[in-house]
Amino acid sequence: MSNLLSLKNLSKSFGSLQVIDSFNMHLDDGEALGIIGPNGAGKSTLFSLITGSLNSDAGSIIFNGKNLTKTAAHVRCREGIGRSYQIPHPFGGMTVFENLLVGAAFGGGEKEIDSYQNCIQLLKLTGLINKANTLAGSLTLLERKRLEMARALATKPKVLLLDEIAGGLTEYEVKALIETINQIRTKGTSIIWIEHIVHALMSVIDRLVVINFGQKLDDGDPEKVFNSPEVQEVYMGISLE
Repeated sequence: MSNLLSLKNLSKSFGSLQVIDSFNMHLDDGEALGIIGPNGAGKSTLFSLITGSLNSDAGSIIFNGKNLTKTAAHVRCREGIGRSYQIPHPFGGMTVFENLLVGAAFGGGEKEIDSYQNCIQLLKLTGLINKANTLAGSLTLLERKRLEMARALATKPKVLLLDEIAGGLTEYEVKALIETINQIRTKGTSIIWIEHIVHALMSVIDRLVVINFGQKLDDGDPEKVFNSPEVQEVYMGISLE
């Protein structure tokens, strides 16, 4: 697999608080990468740096062979970086289908009429086809999470960033979500997934990265990384003693 995304010595601080500290990470084309870490470790900030909603203080972001470090968020989106958010914020007064059209037109740069068929296929893929004409504000939590994915996918991303998309769901809903994410993978989309529901993450990812205090603690085989004593101490509070 070829390298799709590289973060090199990426750093970000807010005043005296160093949130991301000389962070290095890569993602291969077609890979599913999981990210875990304690609350406040810098995971969501990392996503914001990748997508361009925050600017880094130092380091570089290379995506699909291009240096996107200084580019605007909308440029990165059209280059192929899509993101869902931990708390879904759909356009509540618009239908589910219209929400996807917004993603395709403004995120992906497509003409609205040219995106119809792709948006319909995405509604089928994410299990929302029967909700196409439903106002997004009336959806259940699971449906809003699915809409978050579908709207991000409407931009035709090469990599999809998922931020705790399984949070708040029942076990049955989590299983259904996993099936959808695995189907997305079969379409060739690479994935970076931040998640606290570890068993869900482990059923999808090829590699696991652990962040603590804005630095990379470990990176590698998911089972090996998660079960390492250092990660267990940081993430689970299990003492090394």
